[in-house]
Amino acid sequence: MRIDRDPALIAYQAADECRALVTATTKPAQLGTVEEVRDVTEGLQLAVNQLPQAIRQAAAALRSLEEQAVVHRADGTDPGEDVSLALRALLNTEVGLTVARAALREAMTALTRIHGPATVTPGPGATAAP
Repeated sequence: MRIDRDPALIAYQAADECRALVTATTKPAQLGTVEEVRDVTEGLQLAVNQLPQAIRQAAAALRSLEEQAVVHRADGTDPGEDVSLALRALLNTEVGLTVARAALREAMTALTRIHGPATVTPGPGATAAP
């Protein structure tokens, strides 16, 4: 994985992929098996597992920019309140993603226990249907 890519571009590409997934799954029949539902859920879980760290890193970058006094408002007023608001919102996002991670983990646990239509094999002594 290349680490020299533009972080903003990566974030926008991730959003594009999410839009593509939404489009690809607009009809329930597009996920025609339990296995397909499980695979999509697992992929979402993997993606969501990374997001809290990305949010923390974005918040840390904003804090650093504020400490360097390079954050300004267009109208010239103190940006401190907006920075605080953004940091609180990022923290709330991280908390929400932590809840989402737990919910996806729970979904995956349940999905690993269920399967699609099973072929029923007759038990001992059973006769085949005519």
